[in-house]
Amino acid sequence: MEGNTPFKKSAGGKMRRKRRIAIAITATVLAFTVLIMPASAYYNWFGFPMQGEASNNAATAYNGTVANGTVNGSVYIGCGHGIDYAPYTQEFNVPEGTVKFAHLYVHVWHGTENYQGKLKVNYTNASGTYTLFANNTDAEGNLTLGGDQDTNDNVWTATHGNAWVWFDVKDYVTSGANSATAYTYKVSPGFDGRVGAIKLVVVYENTSMNETRYWIVQGHDAVVYATSGHSAKDYGYAYFNGTINPDEWEYAMLYCTWLAGDVGDTDTLWFNGHLLDDSCTNYEQGAYLDSRWYVVKNDTINYLVSNDNYARYWRDGDAYVHWVDADLVLFREAPRPDLVVREIADPKLVDHDLTHGIVVGHNYVVNATIVNQGTGDTKKSFNATLYENNVAKQTVNVAALEKDNSTIVSFNWCPSSNGTVTLKVIADSLGEINESEETNNLTSKVVYVYPYNASDPDLVMTADDLVFLPAYAFHTANNDTRIRINVTNNGTGDASNFWVRVYDDSTEICNRSMGTVAAKGGKVIYCDYDAPYGGPYPIKVVLDADGEVNEPGPGHEGNNETTKDLSVITVKIWDSHHYGNTSTYNGPESNYQDVAMFSVVKLVPQNTTAWDALNSVANVTPHFGHPEETYVFGIDGLLEDPKGPIYWYLYLNGRYVPNNKLCGVIKLQDGETVHWDFQKHIYGETESYTPPCTVQSYVAGDDLYPEPFKHGFPMGLASGDGYSRTIWNTTIVYPAESPEYRSIAEEIKDYLNDSVPDEKISIADDTSVSAAQKENNNLILLGTYTANDIIDEINPYHEYFGMVIYNSSCKLFDDSAD
Repeated sequence: MEGNTPFKKSAGGKMRRKRRIAIAITATVLAFTVLIMPASAYYNWFGFPMQGEASNNAATAYNGTVANGTVNGSVYIGCGHGIDYAPYTQEFNVPEGTVKFAHLYVHVWHGTENYQGKLKVNYTNASGTYTLFANNTDAEGNLTLGGDQDTNDNVWTATHGNAWVWFDVKDYVTSGANSATAYTYKVSPGFDGRVGAIKLVVVYENTSMNETRYWIVQGHDAVVYATSGHSAKDYGYAYFNGTINPDEWEYAMLYCTWLAGDVGDTDTLWFNGHLLDDSCTNYEQGAYLDSRWYVVKNDTINYLVSNDNYARYWRDGDAYVHWVDADLVLFREAPRPDLVVREIADPKLVDHDLTHGIVVGHNYVVNATIVNQGTGDTKKSFNATLYENNVAKQTVNVAALEKDNSTIVSFNWCPSSNGTVTLKVIADSLGEINESEETNNLTSKVVYVYPYNASDPDLVMTADDLVFLPAYAFHTANNDTRIRINVTNNGTGDASNFWVRVYDDSTEICNRSMGTVAAKGGKVIYCDYDAPYGGPYPIKVVLDADGEVNEPGPGHEGNNETTKDLSVITVKIWDSHHYGNTSTYNGPESNYQDVAMFSVVKLVPQNTTAWDALNSVANVTPHFGHPEETYVFGIDGLLEDPKGPIYWYLYLNGRYVPNNKLCGVIKLQDGETVHWDFQKHIYGETESYTPPCTVQSYVAGDDLYPEPFKHGFPMGLASGDGYSRTIWNTTIVYPAESPEYRSIAEEIKDYLNDSVPDEKISIADDTSVSAAQKENNNLILLGTYTANDIIDEINPYHEYFGMVIYNSSCKLFDDSAD
């Protein structure tokens, strides 16, 4: 991975003519950290090749063959799931057996090799959760990742800050479900901290299985183009040293893992001179991650040789790719699949949005996750069957399942008996697949089923069932409030043919006719209301407002309605690209299609999240890896491109929000501005990454005024507080040696006082501004960098502050176009 994401570097800063500047520095950015590391380091631009014996390399990097031998058992390898923010959890399912060797690997992205951070890994097995320790972890389990100054003997760092970290987890791995969670923390302010993969390699013994011969070869081989003063490296080798008799082994497989390659590039993988793959990097396991098996011997091919087998990876179209680990496994007999049912999900009521229980005689969907945890593919389809109390209810044909893959199978179920019921799903229920283990194909789930009572409907309405949302219109203001209503029937009888009526105080504003809401089910309905600015408006929802449903149960007729206050506020929602550019975008990230920017002022319900506000005016694409999260991956078809690297950044009231998925936490208040800017990462002269500006310091017309000085910022976002606001005082600082700037400062103050209280704004020269003002206030800095000492003071830290302009050698540099 190069540059600041898994990816390519940006060019150095462009020189601009010297000019006078005004810089706004927010009170949220204050501290600087310097990390001093020992002179020796476990860092190498080209990485650490998978060659030799790890024991012979122990004094330097411990790369090479770390485990090699024969076992009655097999090798389990699990890896996933592509680059993502920490905390990052990867689950594994380890087959039954005695663990003989186990290493866990974690990829961490620094941003560049100049940035340092910390990594903590927790491992969870059948007995609990444990923090992993290595030689240099502190008492809390934090391992400092030093980038190009790293001294950890379990870390391989290469190129622009890609760390591949390993832990010995032999004493932690247990059979069945295991998982690892990686946490990262900043030491350097620019440290990226995203995790690209977690990989587990286990050699296990199971005396019921045939012999397996294995080579576990670890390392981090960076195959890269010529850049940053380094020559190109076009290929790498992994060696599996020793002598074998190929005829003794019926089947053989090679396992490889790559990070940060490009989809569609024609890199090639070879084994003993035989081409295995000419499209190795296709992100099969997730963004910028590929990890897969290759057959090198079966009943039709035999690529094994008697002495010193080897693999070679050749870089072709890729600018760079990181080859991490290669494993060769030989089998006395061909691998076989092993099907298990990992999970049976809670049944879902058909044609309903909500399921509050299970009732006899109603139709449900039951989803079961089937995993092939064996060493071979099923090669053909098989059947799976759902049972209710050992009575078969439905059999479904399942497509062929490759090893280490899973699928979700959906069954239709109409329960016939009430009380405690055991649901059971059996994979390969007809015994068509020859498996390595034939006794672990079923999983059970105990559920409670209510008897059906036609005389027992119970329509229930609570405040939580009433939600206010902004109404949608593309790039324009739809000022209606969308009212979402959960119509819940908590009884054991169906409720049919009734009306739901919605009132503002005593005035009916909308109604909906309902067909049937089944027992223990719920449906979601909507109505739009043109509520004017202001409030609060007492919005009341009444289920079965006309009394058509007989609810004879105790209290059932008195819980059909709820009232919640609606207040309506004004907010501004806008987007731009490349630091406030509001022109139509047409470029590679939109496949050269026009994408219009927008700026909308509209009415929304108070406490609308920034996520819901954006979705009310634009078409939003969530992150493909986590579609359930409120992360803005794309707006109106303009998608993030880590190869750019270019991302959507979120600003609230002119201030940068550290992670744009927090837009689902921010609760908007009256008069606030929420803004997404599609901007590139910035790189300085040392190719180091500059975080996004902490305050929007680029020109954006009147769009920012009076922010970021009026409404403040929710400093508790990380803890889930999206409502509280911190509002800082502002000091306008002019150079004492240039008193003509005093009048400019007064003009700025007068302008701000139109919207910001006078007592929140002060004026001082650079020699009299106090330490407390520097630490706690917004600062507007006026003058040339040679005249205003504070501009000169912060200039060396321009990367920390995210300043798009900085001074060097009496010249002004502008990074905004990089």
